[in-house]
Amino acid sequence: MKMKQNIILLLLIVAAVLLVFGCAERTKELLAENYQKMSNDDLLRYFYRLNDEIENQEKPSGPRLGIGLGSFGRNAGGGVGISSGSNGSTAEELRERRIDVRMELKKRGIVP
Repeated sequence: MKMKQNIILLLLIVAAVLLVFGCAERTKELLAENYQKMSNDDLLRYFYRLNDEIENQEKPSGPRLGIGLGSFGRNAGGGVGISSGSNGSTAEELRERRIDVRMELKKRGIVP
């Protein structure tokens, strides 16, 4: 029974890590693009992709359930917690890039 709990806990941790790295990879890809060399249409699309990614990273994802197991010597314990669902992460780098892109759009006379 304990082995089954450990496997489930390990799978949950791996899933969380993959989710975090997936968001980080999309952020790196967006920030790597050179918006100053884009055409007007591409720049506008890029602006909206930045908005979408910021929203995806910062929106609440619903209630979350956490399960914890631990042991110390001969004693063992467990716990269950429920959080509000806010992931607590911010997309500060993406927000800064969005400001830069908005300034570039303004310079080109484009209103998003």
